[in-house]
Amino acid sequence: MSIEDAIGKACSTVGIIPPKARGYGKWLQTDTLSGKNGKGDGRVMINDTHVTAFNWQTGETVTVGIGGDVERRDRQKIAKQIEFSKRKQQADAIRAANVASTMLATARTGLHPYLASKGFRDEKGLVIDAGDVRRIGGDYLVPDADRALALLVPARINGKVTSAQMIWEDGTKKFLFGGEVSGASHRISAGVDTWLCEGYATGLSIRAALHGMKVRPTVLCCFSASNIVAVARHLDGRVFIGAENDKPLVQFGGLGASEFYARKTSLPYGMPPGPGTDFNDLHQQSSIFVVQRSLTAVMARAVRKKEAS
Repeated sequence: MSIEDAIGKACSTVGIIPPKARGYGKWLQTDTLSGKNGKGDGRVMINDTHVTAFNWQTGETVTVGIGGDVERRDRQKIAKQIEFSKRKQQADAIRAANVASTMLATARTGLHPYLASKGFRDEKGLVIDAGDVRRIGGDYLVPDADRALALLVPARINGKVTSAQMIWEDGTKKFLFGGEVSGASHRISAGVDTWLCEGYATGLSIRAALHGMKVRPTVLCCFSASNIVAVARHLDGRVFIGAENDKPLVQFGGLGASEFYARKTSLPYGMPPGPGTDFNDLHQQSSIFVVQRSLTAVMARAVRKKEAS
């Protein structure tokens, strides 16, 4: 299979558009097939023996082998480019970690409009001014001139800051370029059992629901559905997942991305009943008591399953 054929097959499998640019050993950005909503959410990496395509919206990834259709001299050229790209990725990751650390040192604890819009008017988080974000991280992190204050959510792996997410007043989310996020999480609270979820606001609702039942959990925000799998691999003890009720996808056998990846962990999970909602939506649309019933049901099913085994 030629490189172009491998690119085409990999991209069609995960539902993204083949990138116009060509480069080796680095992620090439492209769009998904979902139109405006998928702009910039596709990634493709071309190596000397295979092509990997990734759909950020669904978390789906696939690798397609190239085969023996690449000439030896071309493989040598590709290998050099891959080595260069690896060194650049390492440098980008180090820079992102440094930028994230500087932002954390600059940020302060305060209220934020995003938290208020999610039902946590009195909740304080790490906040950082748009001017400081531009100065430390770059203009690309600030969506437009109207943004004044970002909620800063650090991403950590084994306690080490590797990247950061900025959530702006209208809910727009930005990650640092090059930061290591796979396997990273943000701890919202610490306790005995562990709950994994995707978004920050979802984690706050899970914490509030469990605290209301006198349960003190560890709540980890994992940033995406697929990353929950990576985070879960390194956890011990009782672990649960607060999944989202995503749109069913054919490539996931009719499951939404969040439920698909929750099942991959083999951990107990639950999700709100309404399509296109998460536990923060359920919290705001119904009540914290409805969230409590949902989480209690997850824990009860886990107990019954353990007793039956």
